[in-house]
Amino acid sequence: MTDLLRIEALSVTYPRSKKPALASVSLSLAPGKKLAIIGESGSGKSTLAHAIAGLLPRGSSVSGAIAWPALGHPAIPGADFGMVFQDPGASLNPVLRIGEQIAEGAQRHLGLDWREAERRALELLRAVQIPQPEAALRAYPHQFSGGQRQRIAIAAAIAAQPRLLVADEATSALDTLVQAEIVSLLTHLVESQDMALLFVTHDIALAARLADRIAVMHDASLVEIGPTRAVIDTPQSAYTRHLLSTHIDLADPPRIARPAS
Repeated sequence: MTDLLRIEALSVTYPRSKKPALASVSLSLAPGKKLAIIGESGSGKSTLAHAIAGLLPRGSSVSGAIAWPALGHPAIPGADFGMVFQDPGASLNPVLRIGEQIAEGAQRHLGLDWREAERRALELLRAVQIPQPEAALRAYPHQFSGGQRQRIAIAAAIAAQPRLLVADEATSALDTLVQAEIVSLLTHLVESQDMALLFVTHDIALAARLADRIAVMHDASLVEIGPTRAVIDTPQSAYTRHLLSTHIDLADPPRIARPAS
């Protein structure tokens, strides 16, 4: 199968920094597959997501390659991939109605007229399980809870039927129950719409529940990557073993739990 995304020896150094934020990272993601990028804060996992999305700060030093073999061309934001960020309050425009924000991407990238784009927005609000979706089209972001805003941000990210959804710490600001709901929603959406998923998280239990494969980042480097079951059962890196012993009980199957204090 041709890779959807292929990253080769990617290194990133931010402006005014001598230490790389990414150091020669290589990985690939096939169409329809789910890859979790895990690691502690500062490990480079969000830098990787931002590099894929073309969201690095101006003046960053970048080497290596990001390719999209299955597309045959550089990925177009919004059309070929969608982004979901940690804070939906920051990614949603507070002065635009929810329906406008979702329909805009569908109109721009799918060539729909506005009425068709609004119908697409309504379908997506139903798909992400927003109560009273018809009324939600005309509502504003502040009228929803944090978990509902994240669902709306997901709907906006997939409005143009992208091949890849990048979720950058999309559950870390939510409580444990809502985290579980969002993970279940993401799993359903990527499988039902045949999207690939890149899921960035510090929580290895969430990654284990969601992903086909897990990539472990530490100190700007990729220290381990493999099928989820193999990484959980037989971790090769001492750092991965540390994460596992800290976050989940190795004797039990992975399940959502609060990180140990």
